[in-house]
This record gives sequence, structure tokens and C-alpha cells, in this order.
Amino acid sequence: MESTVSNFEAERAELDSVLNSETFGRGNNLAKILSFVCEKYFQGCTGEVKEYDIAVHALGRSKDFDPQIDAIVRVTAHALRKRLEQYYRTEGLEHSVHIYVPPGHYVPKFVRNAEPKTEKLQLELKERAESRAIPEVSMPAAESLRAPWRDAPSARPSRQSEQGPAPAVSAPLTVAGSRFRIWTVFAVVFLCLCGFAAVTAYLRIRARSREAQAASDSPLSLPANIPGNNIRAMVGDGRAPYVDRAGQTWGSDTYCTGGSTFSAPARPILATFDPQLFLAGRSGLFHCAFPVPSGTYEVHLLFAETTSVEETGRTVDFALNGGPTKGLDVVDDAGGNDTATERIFTDVHPEEDGKIHLDFTSNESYLNAIEILPGIPNHMLPVRIYAGETPYHDSEGNVWLPNRFYFGGRESHYQVLDAASMPDGGLYASQWIGHFRYVIPVAPGERYTVKLHFRESYFGGQDGGGGVIGSRVFDVWCNGSVILKHFDILKEAGSEPLTKTFAHIEPTGQDKIEINFVPVVNYPSLDAIEVIPE
Repeated sequence: MESTVSNFEAERAELDSVLNSETFGRGNNLAKILSFVCEKYFQGCTGEVKEYDIAVHALGRSKDFDPQIDAIVRVTAHALRKRLEQYYRTEGLEHSVHIYVPPGHYVPKFVRNAEPKTEKLQLELKERAESRAIPEVSMPAAESLRAPWRDAPSARPSRQSEQGPAPAVSAPLTVAGSRFRIWTVFAVVFLCLCGFAAVTAYLRIRARSREAQAASDSPLSLPANIPGNNIRAMVGDGRAPYVDRAGQTWGSDTYCTGGSTFSAPARPILATFDPQLFLAGRSGLFHCAFPVPSGTYEVHLLFAETTSVEETGRTVDFALNGGPTKGLDVVDDAGGNDTATERIFTDVHPEEDGKIHLDFTSNESYLNAIEILPGIPNHMLPVRIYAGETPYHDSEGNVWLPNRFYFGGRESHYQVLDAASMPDGGLYASQWIGHFRYVIPVAPGERYTVKLHFRESYFGGQDGGGGVIGSRVFDVWCNGSVILKHFDILKEAGSEPLTKTFAHIEPTGQDKIEINFVPVVNYPSLDAIEVIPE
């Protein structure tokens, strides 16, 4: 009886530790579900730990809740399992009781560890060391080590005629004879082991040969780092596929369940040429699972606030692959309503089921679209944009996308007559001019090299505009610091292309690189931008 009480107290204490930890917190849906299922477990009412009961009694859903329509419990339970796994890798590593919610079930299990992890590790290391130690060999009796030929009748003298029957006890072996017989046994064992190794190697070679032959007969699957293994999807039911300005196709939503679909009237969306991506989406508590081949990926989440919500009005809470919940105030991040913004996550890998999972865990959450691209381990993919209207492939195989992430300015309407005759002249065939700025989203935790590409086509005389040094002068600021002061393209490069490079740029607190072009004499002009992770 005392043992049962002790177990109950330990389980209660562990639940309190989890709910009061930094990883959890009592106010969110994960904590609400964990508290509910554990209380039912303590009360012995595990029959009430069902999806409907959890939705109504733990999450406050109405009594007409339908699990077939609303996936809130399944979505949150998936995130809960991941959060518990994270907790017991960090804060709860040393705890003697662990809480698990088995997949496919909601009744919790309290698993006991006999010792803390550190003691277990020490014990494992000791056992491994002992297993590697040289064992004590129990040598067989000397009589059994005799070589067979020594016992043959023709090989030993017969003394029966002289001395009568031989004594029952054999004569002791000499030192030399004992060594000879021991080495003989070792030699036999050694030859057997060599033969076994040779046979094993032969079988492995044959197996690899058969695998190679089978692979040559079957179609090759593309690895994750080959372009084409990507996902672009507009989130929300009933959205037709859309081809953006770059010629990229965004599919309809076949990956997300739960929540509800919303849409907004057609309107301009700042910072993008593709407002259609941001005029609808999915909101509430929902779950997305994206099947991808094994590899490293970069995930882009696209948002725009199309309601009248003000800054701090609502926060989008989401978790990627069951990791820590992240909160995003879209209005604050984008700089206002009806403005596009992105969040970028690198080094993302599919889980054991071959999918990248995304959980939205608050009623205020929403998402407009998602882009998943084959990524680079430990780095963000470079950003290359230019003032053209279609994607451009340069001489080094890099792809430059049409202008995006901009505020203000306009595309120039005069033609650059000699651009086609220049190396990579397509980058300088048009310019972005005016009083404008770029707010480019990047991955956190990295530094970047920013390259700005210019060419003075108009005042350089190539377009008949005429002009002299001083005809176009402007300043360029990056993340609040001036990087070009009274910059004059014509003065520095004439009418030739000019690239200005700035290294070790750290993102803002919102994981953006903000570049402002401020006029001094006439309007600033820009041909292209590169943002490259260092």
C-alpha cells in the first residue's frame, strides 16, 4: 500500500514539474491536454480519455464537436508528444519518472527509471569496459592438448613387455611440449577465423554486386538537393493552383487538416508582385504534413494580415516538427496590414514518417502559403533578385528571381540598348528607381554578405539621357547604418556594371536585412541584389 502511495506521489510530482517547466507552461493547449489526461489517469477514469472528451472538457469545444471535421485533438496531441520528448532530452533528463503519451492513444504512461541518466551512463560505460577486458582463459588439461599423432600406437614405445601395464596417471608434459601443443591449437583457431573472414568478405562482395546490378536496372530517385524536390502550396480549402510572376506553380492545399478556411477581397499586397498568394489561408488550430525525400530542407512560411487587426492584436503560434512553439505577430513583423512577410527555417529534416510536420497551436494562428526547398546544411539558400519581370539564369548557373521584398520605387521604362552584348547583360536590362527600400527575410543566427549591382545606363549616355558626374547621387543604408554615402555610379564606373560588396551583415531582431535607398540628386537606381550566407 505504501509503495502505491509513493508511486502516486511521484507521478503527481512529475506532472507538476512538467507543467511548471520552461518547456511547457500551464496556459497553452499542450498543458491543458496533458493535465486532463493525467487527472483522468489518477482518478482511474481512463475510459474517459477519448478524443471527444479531450476536445470538450480540456479544450473548451462545444458539445457538438465532431472529430471527423475538427482535428484539434490529434494536432495538439502530436505536438504534445514532441514537446515531452524535447523535455526529457533537456530539463527532465535526470528525472526518475517520465511521462509518455503513446502514438494513437491518449492515456498517459508513467515510466520509471531505476537510476538517473548519469548513473545509468556510468554503469553502461563500466559494463562496456569490462566486456572489452581480456577474459581469463581456462586452459584444458594437458592430456587433452596432446597432438593426435602422439597417441598413435606406432608412435610411442611399448613398455608392457618390460615393465607391465602402464600406470593410470600419465607422465607430466615437458615445458617445450606444452608450448608446442598450445601453439598448435592457436594456429588451428587462427586458420578457422581467417577462413570465416574470407567467406564473409566474399559474400558481402557478392551482395554488393547484386545490389549494384539491381540499382542499374531500376530508375534513379532524385536526391533532395536537386531542384524539383520542392513544395509550393497555398494553404486553405478550395484554392486553385496559381503560377506566380517567376513562373513557379503553387499547388492547392492537400497537406493540412483542421482549422477553417478564410479569404479576403482582392486588393494590393505590399512587398510582392503576387498578392493572390496572400488573399486566403487556413486559420485556427490545424496540422500540416508535407511528404519529402530524405535530406535537408529550407521552409518558408508566408503571411499577410488582411483584416483590420492592429499590432499585438493576435499572435500566430506554431511548431515545426514538434519543436519549441514560436510566436509571430504578423502585423509587427511585416510593418503593417496588407503587407507580405516570410519566416525562414533552415536545416529542416523529415521525421521518421518521411514528412515535415507543422502544428498551429492557438485559435489566432493562420497561414497563407508555404514553400519547402532543398536546402544547404547549416546555411540559408542565397537570395538573388533583380529588376526584371521573369527569372534570369546567369553564366554561372545562378537563378535570379523577379523583384520582391520591396517597398516603394518602380521599374524603369526606358530600354538599355546595349545590355544584350554584355556578359550577363540581362541583369542590367532594367532598373528599379525611386525612393525605395528592401526588407529581405533571412534565417536567424547567421551573417550575410550583401552585394548590390548597379549600372548607370540613362545618365551614362547609353540610352540617350545624357548627363554628367553628379547627375544621380544617393545614399544607401543597411540595418540603420549608412554603407554608401553620396554614391555616384557614373563617377565610380562610368557606364560599366559596378558591384558593391558588404560583408558580415547581421540581421535585425526580426531576422530581416533592411536596405534603404535615399535620394540626394535625382532618384536612386538599382539593378540587382544578392544576399549570401557566409
